[in-house]
Amino acid sequence: MSAIFLSDVHLRDASSVKTGLVVRFLQEVASQYSKVFILGDLFDVWPGTTPFLVKSFGPVLDALKRLVRDGHEVHYVEGNHDFRLGSFFHEHLGVKVYPESIEENWSGKRIYMAHGDLGNPSDYGYRALRYLLRTEVVNMAARVMPGEWVFQVGLRSSQLSRAYQTRTGMTDVSRETAIRQVYRNAADKLFRSGFDLVIMGHTHLPDDVTTVVEGRQCRYINLGDWIRNFTYLEFDGAQFYTKSHPVKDL
Repeated sequence: MSAIFLSDVHLRDASSVKTGLVVRFLQEVASQYSKVFILGDLFDVWPGTTPFLVKSFGPVLDALKRLVRDGHEVHYVEGNHDFRLGSFFHEHLGVKVYPESIEENWSGKRIYMAHGDLGNPSDYGYRALRYLLRTEVVNMAARVMPGEWVFQVGLRSSQLSRAYQTRTGMTDVSRETAIRQVYRNAADKLFRSGFDLVIMGHTHLPDDVTTVVEGRQCRYINLGDWIRNFTYLEFDGAQFYTKSHPVKDL
């Protein structure tokens, strides 16, 4: 069994250079693996599946559907930018969708996979917002609005969120160091609950730490992103390898 993992691509439209790159990546690279894991935020805005979004991102959705048609398993953990994927992904694309996380057992090793947006236990504001956006009331309101309006509101909210996150008064280096430590601590709690490998995204910061917990060798891997790092993870059946897409060097 082989697998490939990616997260935090943040596609905004179907015509960008990055979208074309991702479609080729799914067709030419991901297609070499028996399982494909998307750990959230493949799309920058997907607040519930609408005809507008299905039409807007047709090439990406077609690439996912083709992978399933050709016999690959595609697993999709919802992120904080793409959620309420609904029955469309499962019934029309054949993609298995997980609102929170995936737990697997490979060769006796317990593996936990999630987007990672719940990795910071002290971010109460985000947790409240996350809960609100997933309520049925908000879902019903979004359904009666034109899909393009919802998409544009989502784009604006995404931009404001990024601006807010950078206004911490910390340098980039110190902020990134602090974020990495928060997520290493989150992984450590999962190790102590019995998991051997934790894979997350969300932070946009590639990370790979091996530690010993209760006599077990445990490993935390963060997938990084496709904004600055263009990193992803491969599993060849025996080992995990973090790789960077060649576009990073162009």
